[in-house]
Amino acid sequence: MMQEIIHYFQMNPIIYKLLLSIIILLIYFKLIRIVNKLLFRTIKENSLYYQTRKRFYYVHSMILLVIFIILWSESRLDLTIYIGFISAGVAIALREIFTNIAALLIIVIQKPFEVGDRVVVNDRAGDVIDQKIFHFVVMEVANEQSTGKVVHIPNNYIFSHTVANSSKGFGYVWNEIEVRLTLDSKWEEAQKKLEAILNNHTEFITEEARGKMHEASKKYMLHAQDLTPLVLITVKDGHIKLMMRYLTDPRNLKETEDIVWREILELAQENESIKLA
Repeated sequence: MMQEIIHYFQMNPIIYKLLLSIIILLIYFKLIRIVNKLLFRTIKENSLYYQTRKRFYYVHSMILLVIFIILWSESRLDLTIYIGFISAGVAIALREIFTNIAALLIIVIQKPFEVGDRVVVNDRAGDVIDQKIFHFVVMEVANEQSTGKVVHIPNNYIFSHTVANSSKGFGYVWNEIEVRLTLDSKWEEAQKKLEAILNNHTEFITEEARGKMHEASKKYMLHAQDLTPLVLITVKDGHIKLMMRYLTDPRNLKETEDIVWREILELAQENESIKLA
């Protein structure tokens, strides 16, 4: 019986190829369902699940196309050509996955950022809270305050976007607060008072930053800077502008501003010669 079936298919190769094609399609659709279930269970982020599923769909489709070409083609193409087609198709369909893995190696080896660092990638700021194979996760920050949003950023963004890390180097950033006074205010007294406020709240940061700057200069080409807080004065638009410039921890920037502004308002209330514009 089996020999008769084999003989029948040998005499009717088109029917054999057609039947084999149907079997391949059934197996193909079954595999797609299994892969989709596995992806759905392992990938929790919706957009990443969608993108990964689409890429695997492209790979499946290209492999299926090559199988049908081999099955139905009458020519005797070299097997290496088919392998080349499959390899090229897989490389194109999964190029982002490959670049994400390559970017992961750079992140692990060179450490442009680590978990816990505050970074800005593609104009999106956040604190890095996790590192995965294909992407890293940040807690979004806007106006120096957490928004509560968890953002997944592909690893390969380090190849195409600028990555700013405020936690590297010596770990502090410069912040500026602009104070406007009327032209009849005693700006010399105001300048001294504002410098005293800054020194009171940033003296320990300045000393710590000097030590970190010294350590960072061993890794990076950093030029010596004056890290002491200062108050710069300009006159513009009919006002005296005092720019308070000081170092602060990027995570405490808003809290520091709040404290400094409270003391500025108290200063203006206690001194009639210092009038806020």
